[in-house]
Amino acid sequence: METITTQTMNCSHCGQEMDATATFCDHCGYPENGTDQQKSRFIGKMAFNKSWNEDAKKKIKSAKNTLYVLSGVMAVFGFIQYTVHESIYALGIDFALSLVYLALAFWTDTKPLIAVLIGLLLYLTIIVINAIVDPTSLFQGIIWKVVIISFLGKGIYSASSIKKDALPS
Repeated sequence: METITTQTMNCSHCGQEMDATATFCDHCGYPENGTDQQKSRFIGKMAFNKSWNEDAKKKIKSAKNTLYVLSGVMAVFGFIQYTVHESIYALGIDFALSLVYLALAFWTDTKPLIAVLIGLLLYLTIIVINAIVDPTSLFQGIIWKVVIISFLGKGIYSASSIKKDALPS
């Protein structure tokens, strides 16, 4: 019985064991036995991806901060509504929404795309419900609404484009 042995080596980029005759590392894709041009292209692509991921993380963080702000605004707005109209229902609804936004902000650490998307959909739902109840509310605070929607939109775009393994744990 003849045994076939293959020589192995460690990838100089990721350190994983690989076949010594293979051009590319099976684990990270580094062209260990490739040309200098392939190695340069790989390093350039890695640098670009790192820069892109860092920018995406900043946008996700701003969306997370927007969810925190929405949480605080909903809580304050609920207390104002309670003191003006003495409506415990308005206070309860606004406080519950505040807790939901707070939970979504915490959730962005593990599932940024889903958390920010739900936050945006909830915010848009609140705008639509308020517009149905009072159509003039659609134009009240329009600049703030656009700012909040844009921050959440950028967070969604960034979260959808970033790789899960590049997020901080």
